[in-house]
Amino acid sequence: MKTTTKAHPTRLGLSGAVAVLAAVIATPAAAGPTLIATRPQPEAGSDDFTFFVGGVDESGRSIKASSFELIVDGKRSDTPVSAQALSDWATAAAEASTSWRPPLAVGVVYLWVEGVPAGVLDGIHTFFQRIPSRTVVYPTIYGRLRQGRARLTAAEISRLDELPYLEGYRPNLIEAARLDVGDLAGDPAPLKILLLITDGRDFADPKGDGPGDFAALGKLIRKSGITPFVVGIPAPEADAAQAAANLRDLHDAAGGFLRVVDRVEDIENTIESLGQGLADLQRVQLQTPWTWRLFGDAHRVSARLTAAGGQRLTADAGTLTAGAGGLRWLMLSIAALLLAGAVVLMFVIRRKRDAAPDDDDEALIALHDLVRRGMPPAQAAAELAHSHPDLLAVIADREDTLFSDPRFPYLKTRAGRRRVQEIREILAQKASDRPGLKGTLAKALAEVLKNQMSPEEAARALSGRTTADSREAFVDLDMEQLTDALRLAAASHPTLNSPRARGVAMAIQDALRSGDNRAAGTAVGWLARAAGPGRRGETLRLVAPRSVLGSAPSCNVKLTEDPAVEPEHAELTLDADEFSIAPLGGPVKVEQQPVVQRQVLVDGETIEIGMSHYVFKCARIGHSMPPRTAERPTVSRGRSRA
Repeated sequence: MKTTTKAHPTRLGLSGAVAVLAAVIATPAAAGPTLIATRPQPEAGSDDFTFFVGGVDESGRSIKASSFELIVDGKRSDTPVSAQALSDWATAAAEASTSWRPPLAVGVVYLWVEGVPAGVLDGIHTFFQRIPSRTVVYPTIYGRLRQGRARLTAAEISRLDELPYLEGYRPNLIEAARLDVGDLAGDPAPLKILLLITDGRDFADPKGDGPGDFAALGKLIRKSGITPFVVGIPAPEADAAQAAANLRDLHDAAGGFLRVVDRVEDIENTIESLGQGLADLQRVQLQTPWTWRLFGDAHRVSARLTAAGGQRLTADAGTLTAGAGGLRWLMLSIAALLLAGAVVLMFVIRRKRDAAPDDDDEALIALHDLVRRGMPPAQAAAELAHSHPDLLAVIADREDTLFSDPRFPYLKTRAGRRRVQEIREILAQKASDRPGLKGTLAKALAEVLKNQMSPEEAARALSGRTTADSREAFVDLDMEQLTDALRLAAASHPTLNSPRARGVAMAIQDALRSGDNRAAGTAVGWLARAAGPGRRGETLRLVAPRSVLGSAPSCNVKLTEDPAVEPEHAELTLDADEFSIAPLGGPVKVEQQPVVQRQVLVDGETIEIGMSHYVFKCARIGHSMPPRTAERPTVSRGRSRA
């Protein structure tokens, strides 16, 4: 998507004479129209191409073109074209198909703290009333350390009314804008708009003592193919000059529209006008000449608009590449050969995959081999329990066909059937002997969760209601055994089947081991493997106050399955009920962002170490502070977006 701004917008909107003077000094005094044009895209079901063109003037009002000319390769073209307003075309398309989606995505980033003028939210409402109701919207409010993330449609924008003002103001505009730019960059819509409503302040540079790099943010926006609509609202008098300079740097690098509103009563009108400007964009349908389709070629396409007052504006839509008709049959032949080769390759791969035994077959093959060799039942059960722990379930699933399967002739005999039955009974006995939570202990743990006791209080309660043997067995459970035991006990006590229950149980284990009151306010944490080398879902418990993650034997959290993990890769520490992570010998990312120094972790965040992804989980109970969670708006689409 191309945007063109003829001059820098005027920046006003600071309360007080000193603030106004500072803004005037810091910003240009003249402005020009902002033009918008998307790259030509082929129209489905035809050889035509379509693109969108239009813009807004320096005040944000839609440019009403009295005439339209198509420019191809620098020359006026007589190629037939038709044009229709985006709003009219969208209405007809939505009525024709319930699954139709507008070719427009909008990100909206706005300051939302006490004192922000009411016209900001009112203007956002009217902006989205002007554009197609199915438009995908990525709203991000800012004014605190962590951002709320969501995905809505224009029709759902009223849900933003549910968000309270953010507390603990932090002018982190750049962070919020980067998050929204990331969402927009991943959206397939050809027309991407970032509506940014801000007072222009940001002191979130890496050292924390100066403004952030607005020029770098602007370059990122331009590189992502996004057109910014920036509406400036009054900044505090002391920060007026810096805020104006920030917005100037952003506009110089990103282009698009910028207006700093000097009167708060004009905020709503300015934002609404920008929405109308999008609705008035012209959808241009270009009938490609037969020569383009026959020979195939690339052409530079522009649109020349004549605005009110006779002003002529040219918007560059980019390069249109028509299909190579002269080579079409050759290309189709090559594609057919490639498709045939792909089908043959897929058939060969599938045959090889089908020929290779799956995990269930491997377990049955091992069982048959041990029966064939005449291994004693106890020894066979021990070996199979170690190499194939799911064998009991596999036998149960295949019981109807197992003893008639031609691959396992020894299991068809009477002796073979008897040996399989003996092995099943031993395995079933071993399964029943696994550590677990007996009735009284499970019931007591469920009551502890319900009453929200501290670990020390819970330990005393368990000591008075359970036997020493059952408590000792409970304390000796490792994390895997504890997880299995809680899951089994949840059949009678559903509250035990939750991550919080696991954290509480681990804290009570610590309290029972120590026998003192230090566990009264405690935090426990663990990592759950989500992707990468190793067993998915594996949980790694963190050791307070410091856990070193790596492949070295000295690490208390060993990551030996991942070859990309350094001997001492990273460390997690617990301090004042907060876990934090810092890199040691290798790179670390949290929520896809590199960690360069110690960073506090939030329950549910994703950590990348080596080639593996882990989900950080923590639980705080007793007199500890509530667990930190990413502050997210209530308007999410299933996944909270920070």
